[in-house]
Amino acid sequence: MKCHLISALLLTVAAIGCAKSDKSATLTPEPAIADFSVSPAYAPSETQAPLYTEAAPADTSLATGPYKVRKGDTLYSIAKSRYGDGRQYSRIVQANPGINPKSLQVGQTITIP
Repeated sequence: MKCHLISALLLTVAAIGCAKSDKSATLTPEPAIADFSVSPAYAPSETQAPLYTEAAPADTSLATGPYKVRKGDTLYSIAKSRYGDGRQYSRIVQANPGINPKSLQVGQTITIP
């Protein structure tokens, strides 16, 4: 008998809950055409920083003169730090006749044109 009372009570509560939710539920039709007059949420604001930055120009005051080779240096890395473009390493090779790009020695002084 106790089980029947609990079951009846649960059914009553469920029925009341369903009756309340049916009264408040109203369907609103979706617009046929999207409204594009509103700016999208993903548009950057005027105060937002750009997602990219341009590369800073190479410091030309360091570009020319003697350079002492450090551990890990390559002609490419030296050209990149001095000229802003590692592909310019051939300029260093031309200014240093007899230099072997594959065996730079730490402490070796080379000329940066």
